[in-house]
Amino acid sequence: MDVELDLIRRRRTIRRFTDEDVSQDQLETLLELAMAAPSRLNRQPWDFVVIRDERIKADLANQLRVHPYLEQAPVVIAVCAKPDASPTWLMDISASVENMLLGATALGLGATWLGSPGTVSWAMMEEHLRDQLGIPLNVRIPSLIVVGHPDQELPPHSREDRYDPLRVHIERWQNRPLSGA
Repeated sequence: MDVELDLIRRRRTIRRFTDEDVSQDQLETLLELAMAAPSRLNRQPWDFVVIRDERIKADLANQLRVHPYLEQAPVVIAVCAKPDASPTWLMDISASVENMLLGATALGLGATWLGSPGTVSWAMMEEHLRDQLGIPLNVRIPSLIVVGHPDQELPPHSREDRYDPLRVHIERWQNRPLSGA
């Protein structure tokens, strides 16, 4: 199996973390990979707020009702976006987040992606984050990334558990591939 493809299959949502800290080098690597993501016209509409403060993490866990993993993880990264910088800011940020998630896996770390922009509950969370972290009003916070050393091991995804040929359409919606379906 190709190593690069295996990395994608091994990327899993991790919600249990050890007490081991994420090093500054690991954190900077994740942020570098995030900023290496493609963005429309290379506008890079992102900023990142790194949260290590235990009180802030506990408060966020309370607000989101995601105990205990948000508190256990040594790092939470608030992914911030400037919508005025790019009409595709949400896509740009999503590519950035995926790079971080894959990078965490490559570094032997675990990560969880939180967020549901466009919902009432997340709008309230964004306001709370803005107040808590001093984020300007013109900046959106579509995601939080929880990062740490995994205290659980999940099997890699396989073709059998993920690939569904019934979700593939050729040229038109009603056309299915000849093989598989």
